[in-house]
Amino acid sequence: MNGMEFQDLVAASRTYRRYSDKRVGTTVLKGLVDAARLAPCGNNMQLLRFRVVGEREACDAVFGHLRWAALYRDWDGPEEGERPHGYVVICVPEGMADNPIRLIDVGIAAQTMALAACSRGLGCCMLRSFDAGLARELALPDGLVPALVLAVGGRGERVVLEGADTEHGLAYWREPDGTHCVPKLRLEDLLV
Repeated sequence: MNGMEFQDLVAASRTYRRYSDKRVGTTVLKGLVDAARLAPCGNNMQLLRFRVVGEREACDAVFGHLRWAALYRDWDGPEEGERPHGYVVICVPEGMADNPIRLIDVGIAAQTMALAACSRGLGCCMLRSFDAGLARELALPDGLVPALVLAVGGRGERVVLEGADTEHGLAYWREPDGTHCVPKLRLEDLLV
């Protein structure tokens, strides 16, 4: 893969909140975790653990604990038929859920899995907004708590990158046709 191909992969690895009916099996989800385990982590401690959720009933149960798209105040998440077909729940040891190094590890793992999913033609959404019942729902081993949920599925919506010079500023929005628009600053605006 050359630099431009990687740039295209990153640009295509957007947040998807609506999914197609394309099923995502546990083998694919485990493949995403396998990519994440190879990624760097702080002090090489390798403290993250991953719960793969791919069965339909289990996915429905996880969905009930999630909060979607804070900027869409009148939207409670994808409708039936547009929901993710799998999740990877990134877990950390209890007491480390707000540890800066572990949060960096979580971000690296999540982005690695999102890129791996994108390379397979899938879409993802990283969710840190979930209720306390999620850990109980997953029956996580003692001492582990969820830090982030990666929703995974076939892409069920069109996502486009826009300039940040619109009336929306940096807030994402939906067009009337359902296109999800994501504003991005220019490279020149970021360099100091």
